[in-house]
Amino acid sequence: MILYLASSTAVLIGVISMLDLIFDIGLLHYLILALLMFILGIAGIMISRNLLRIVMSMLVVSLSIILNFAAFGTYCDDTLANSNLVCVFVILLAFVQVSIGLAVFYKIYRSNEYLDIEKIKDSEG
Repeated sequence: MILYLASSTAVLIGVISMLDLIFDIGLLHYLILALLMFILGIAGIMISRNLLRIVMSMLVVSLSIILNFAAFGTYCDDTLANSNLVCVFVILLAFVQVSIGLAVFYKIYRSNEYLDIEKIKDSEG
């Protein structure tokens, strides 16, 4: 009976330590997420022909960069002031990029009635 309790306690401790390893989110988890977001954004830029989708993919890429800044700032710097300031600055730049892009897209759509890159190239030339 005592041997059974000791072995079940060892198994329980092993399971708890494995769960701690899985659910303890560290720098590597953030970097993997940022890498997946970056790859998804680059794939969206390369594959899509719609201008709006391309800009949304560019935003996903910029958000992955912001995630990298925040992750490294959290795990490498104790004050967090510098990394948070850079993140806010990059978010503001992304907001300006989107607002200018939407204004340009609105003008293109009003003149051409579509946002497909191939059709825009054909109508210009």
